[in-house]
Amino acid sequence: MNLYDRGDFVTQATKDQCVSAAMQIMINVVRDEQDRAPRTQAVLARIANELSGAPDGGTEPRGWAAALSQLDFGAYRVSIAGSRSVAVRRAVIALRATGRPVGLLVWRGAHSWVLHGFRSTADPALTDDFAITGLYLTDPWYPRVSSIWGESRPPNALVAPAALAEDYLPWRRPSGPYPGQDGNFILVLPVGRDGG
Repeated sequence: MNLYDRGDFVTQATKDQCVSAAMQIMINVVRDEQDRAPRTQAVLARIANELSGAPDGGTEPRGWAAALSQLDFGAYRVSIAGSRSVAVRRAVIALRATGRPVGLLVWRGAHSWVLHGFRSTADPALTDDFAITGLYLTDPWYPRVSSIWGESRPPNALVAPAALAEDYLPWRRPSGPYPGQDGNFILVLPVGRDGG
C-alpha cells in the first residue's frame, strides 16, 4: 500500500518549516489536487505554531496534529511509543485503517518525515500476524544535506524498517525536558472514526 502520487512532494521553504512542509505533503497525499506553494506552507506553519502553545514559539507535535484536524484533513493525535518497533507497527496499522499518512518525529524530535505507505507480509486490516518489510517515506528536507544527519532520501523512498535506526531516534530536545515524550518515539497519527 502506498498513498503517494507524483507531485505530492514539497521541499520545506525554510530550514525551520519541516512540520508545515510535512503537513503540506500529507494534505497533498489526502487531496486530489496538489498545492506546492510556499505561501501555503507559511500559513500551515503559522496555524501549527499557534496550536502548539510552545513557550519558545516553535511547532510541537500537538500543533501538527491539531492543525491537520482543525483543517478538516481527518482527526490526528500525538502518539507516544516506548520502542521504535511499536511506533512503526502502530503507524502502519493507522495508515492502513484510515487511508491517511502518518507524521514521524525524527532526528530526536528535530525534524519531520511523512510515512505514506508500507510493504508487509500480510494485510494489517485483516490480521495481527504480519511483518513490516518496507516503509515508503518522504523527507521535506530533500534535496538538502544535513551537516549532522547526512544526505536526505528522495521523495517516496522505500526504506527497510531496520534502516530507521539511523534517523528515527528517541525524543530528546536540547531546549529542556519534555515529560512523557523524552526517551520515546513520537508519531502524529491519523485517527479513525472510532477514535482508534
